[in-house]
Amino acid sequence: MIYRLEIDFNNLPERIYFSAEKPMPFKMDRRPGPSEYKYSFEEFTSSECHHCKLYKAPLLSEWRINVPIETNATEKDIPDILVLIDHIYVSDKVKLLIEKNDPFGHQFWPIEILGENGKNVTDTPFYHMNMRRYLTITNHHKSLMDVDFSPSLQEKEFIPSIQHNASIRKFIELLPLWKHIDQAYAVGSALYINGTMFNTLKSNGVTGINEFTEPYGKQGEMVAHI
Repeated sequence: MIYRLEIDFNNLPERIYFSAEKPMPFKMDRRPGPSEYKYSFEEFTSSECHHCKLYKAPLLSEWRINVPIETNATEKDIPDILVLIDHIYVSDKVKLLIEKNDPFGHQFWPIEILGENGKNVTDTPFYHMNMRRYLTITNHHKSLMDVDFSPSLQEKEFIPSIQHNASIRKFIELLPLWKHIDQAYAVGSALYINGTMFNTLKSNGVTGINEFTEPYGKQGEMVAHI
């Protein structure tokens, strides 16, 4: 199984929001530009899959990865893992599990989770994660089979290749964590997790990874399936 995690605000507890801190003043933006990040990817494609390209993203400078979260949630409502479009946030528990079970050199930077009063709302250490494994999957122009989430336009191009090609699925199911990047260097927002990593997170009590029990999930469910 391949699991898909992306925060669906419709499934969060009522009236709770999470957002990455706004861009820095003076027109400085914390998001790295293509020349600094995407164009600097290191390709190390495996011969085990002829229909996939595998990349390792570069490390980010401190000022780009030091991106706190703003929220109106209380401590009990903050999940251990958050995937907010371009940003991934994890608790210290998740950080340790990833470092132990996926020694790929992912980058973590300690951040604060700030309430509407500007004060930290949790004593649990949290990190902004630079997930460094990216994958490009060949578009075989197959039809998309039923899924239990609303796929993006990018996902409609590569997910059918996973669904219809057993060798692609077999290879991808070996990758603990990854995001997709297309030939035009557009990075997908969802984080994909293989069965081994997902079961490790689940067995260690990680919150924020409840699986969909119905199409598109319901409140408190964030993890879809491929």
